Amino acid sequence: MQNIIYHFRFFKFTRIFALSFAMSASSIVAHAKSVNVDEIMTKSNDFKLITSFSYINLLSKNAFSGIAQIQLPSNNSQISVPISTTTNQDYLAFSLYARYGVYKRVEIFSTVNAFWQHSVAKNDITNTYASNSTGDFGSWNVGVLVEAKREGKAPALMLGASMDIIERAYYQSGAKNLQYAKNYNFFATSYYTIDPIVLALQASFSLSLKKSHLSQSIDNGERISLRPMVYFAVNPYISLNAGISYQYQTRDNVNDRYLAPLGSSLGLNLGLAYEIMANLILFADAEFRENAQYKTNSISLMLSYKI
Repeated sequence: MQNIIYHFRFFKFTRIFALSFAMSASSIVAHAKSVNVDEIMTKSNDFKLITSFSYINLLSKNAFSGIAQIQLPSNNSQISVPISTTTNQDYLAFSLYARYGVYKRVEIFSTVNAFWQHSVAKNDITNTYASNSTGDFGSWNVGVLVEAKREGKAPALMLGASMDIIERAYYQSGAKNLQYAKNYNFFATSYYTIDPIVLALQASFSLSLKKSHLSQSIDNGERISLRPMVYFAVNPYISLNAGISYQYQTRDNVNDRYLAPLGSSLGLNLGLAYEIMANLILFADAEFRENAQYKTNSISLMLSYKI
């Protein structure tokens, strides 16, 4: 899904940071004395284009059979990765993200994802290994972001929602098809500035409807996430961010059979932003996460360009 760029202005600092949402993200650049609210949202009729490239490594801990819901660290786009054996999987994802200012405090955004993956799987019954590589379209997502409250003596508040219009769904047997309007995300971010530090808290709720193909089906569990983050300006062009993310996911249903619930998990998030030029910003983000069934390590690079 893809990232929303916010511009804040502070005295003697250029601060760049990313506030990630489900299926969207936010980043902030600071330059002068006070917060310029007009720069927080995309200005009316302004258009911004963002590209991101993510690498994810997924290692299942046992012969877990189901669907892993993985979130891209750059833009929080959600991808579904089928797991049927003990698997070590490398996953490359490319996202093209656009945002447009409709009104002063309202903007719309859209993300298109594609991927390539390589898996090495162990069959615990026969004790043999097999490798497989594939590439495909991932999803097309649209959403809206609203500035509900501007920052003042109290923290600012941003609210948003997004939906996967089209998604490539994979099933346990390896079959796949296109699904329409089956994933929904609702998110909120609150932030407060103590120059040169920004404190942020992000929350999201993901709802996934049942997907089916012939006699096969998948129904991913709902997911709630909380992410407190801290952003710090190193110099006028570079900023760092760090935080933790908590997720709780209910159990998945594959072929009308409930799997063991994934429950709670904690992740570590680290990031860096570098302003290459006035209209071009480079972001680098990493996440390390582990739950009861598998662990993931992900790295993402993103370029944001204002047209």
